[in-house]
Parts: sequence; C-alpha cells; structure tokens
Amino acid sequence: MAVYLFHGEDRFARLEAVAALRREHDTDGALTNNSVSFDGARVSLGELGAAASAAPFLGGVRWVRVDGLCARFGVPRRGARQMGEWDGLPDLLPQIPPTTVLVFVEDELRRNNPMLRLIEPLADTREFARLKPEQALDWLRGEVRRRGLHLTRNAAQTLVDRAGGDRGALTHAVDKLSLYAGDANVDETIVEAMVPAMRSVSIFNLVDAVAERRLADAMRALDGVRAEGEPEARIIQMLARTYRQIVVAREVIDRGGSNEDIQQAANANFAWLARRLRRQAQAYTQASADAALARILEAEVSMISYRRNHGGLPEDVAVDLLVAELAGAR
Repeated sequence: MAVYLFHGEDRFARLEAVAALRREHDTDGALTNNSVSFDGARVSLGELGAAASAAPFLGGVRWVRVDGLCARFGVPRRGARQMGEWDGLPDLLPQIPPTTVLVFVEDELRRNNPMLRLIEPLADTREFARLKPEQALDWLRGEVRRRGLHLTRNAAQTLVDRAGGDRGALTHAVDKLSLYAGDANVDETIVEAMVPAMRSVSIFNLVDAVAERRLADAMRALDGVRAEGEPEARIIQMLARTYRQIVVAREVIDRGGSNEDIQQAANANFAWLARRLRRQAQAYTQASADAALARILEAEVSMISYRRNHGGLPEDVAVDLLVAELAGAR
C-alpha cells in the first residue's frame, strides 16, 4: 500500500513534491494511461475505492490523486463527526493493491480536521509550511547560487521581506531578477523596483480558487485580496490572464499535446505551472473555457462603462458577481 497525504500552506513546495513523487513512480512512462484525479468535494468512497483497486493498464503502477477531500469536511461540529460513508476509509486503505499510488493533496489543515485524523495514521504524511525568515534566506541563497544570480546580502533580505516564506513567490521573483539582471549584481533597489510586496501572492490564491471552482475559497480569498488593497482592475486582469492560459491549455490537450507543449503555448515560466494548467483545463471543455474568458471581458467592459457613466456596474459589484459565477459554475 502506497498512500500519501501532502498538505500545507506552501503550495509551490507541495506541488513540487507531488510532481517528484509521480516521476519517481513513472519509471516505465505508463502513468499517462494509468492516472485518475478526483475532486475531493465530489468523489464518493465507492468511486475512490474502485479507481484505487483497479489494476494498471500496460504498466506497473496506477496513480490516483484526490484534491481537497479533507477540506470538504472542515472542522467537525461539537458532538457530531458527520463523516457518513467516509467512516469506512480506514478499512479501504489497507486493501489498496501495492501497484496503486494514492495521493491526497490538501491546503493548510487544522489538526482537528476529522478526515486528516482518519488518513494520517495510514499514510506517509508530509506537511509543507511556509519557510521562516531564516529558512527562507538559506533557501534563497541556495537557489541564487544554482541560478548563477549575483544577489547582495541586503537584496536577499529585501527579497525575503517582500516575498515572505512562500517558495513559489521567491522562485518567481528570482526568475524575474535573473531575466532582468543576467550576470550583473542585483542590489536592494532593483529588488524593490521589480518584486511586489507579499500581497500579490494572495491574488494567485484567489485566481486558482476561481479557476478550480472552489466557491467558498474564492470568496474568502476575494475578501483577503481587497483587505490588502488590491484594485478591482488588477483582479480582473489576473483572472483574464489565467483563463487565457486555460483556453490555450485546453486546445493543447484536445490535440494530444504534452505538458511541455502547454508550457510553450501558454507562455508558462515553470514546468509546475504547466502541470497545474493541465489539471485546471481538464475541468473545462473548450466551449466552457471560452465562455468563462468572454464573461471576464464582459465584466471588464461593464466596469469601464460605469466609470464613464454609460451604465454598467460598480467595480466591486462586477467583480463579486464574476467571481461567484465562475467559481460556482458546474
């Protein structure tokens, strides 16, 4: 039995670990035809059991991934677990054949999450927390050495102060600085000019929640982004950018393209981003992806019309309706 539970708020590190685990088990290249993914908010115990118990097809390993099952149950109400059929999960997991790799992937979880308590004793559990400032500096020094980037001590500290302990944000910042500076030294003034403060990370959480149709997460993230002062126009801009990439990724998938094809066509900077785009695009048809992008552009036009006193909707109302419609779509 190979059961894994990867959770924690450091999304970048978590997804990189999932990708590394998949590569480790894809020794014969057959996982393309032996992979199944489930939305934890919708999957039943029977569906999961059937998928995990199936034998691999022309390969040695079957890959089963479940996203957000623990989040589905949240924190139990006092005096009631309300797990339903999922109380049977501890009986199911030991029956999974050794040819199946079952991976549960979650965001940050509270320790009293009832599903976490069911899975954790039976799984290889790994938590991916944000790096503390000292850890982030050590990690950043190693990353810039690997990239050959010349970052001054003050610049490194400024970068950590602005990007925080999120490895995804730090990696994205180092990538930008590498393209800009090349072999030149990077000091703190360059970092301040090119790396936005940590609030920009929150908008990525919002966009991902919308694209993955996690309505409750999307509305919470929207409140957080606004509390940090992010303009409504910036939210629209980031949604449009992501859905354009999803439209492109869907086109690549429909013609049988690889993750590398998605990365090139969608102009994605990282391989992990291409993998995420594939996962997100698989939840859409070409028509539904096109319609979502058209809806974003419609909201933008409505906001512009309102500013010009030509009808339309106030910016906050337009964005509220847009996020609710896209994230709540089924």
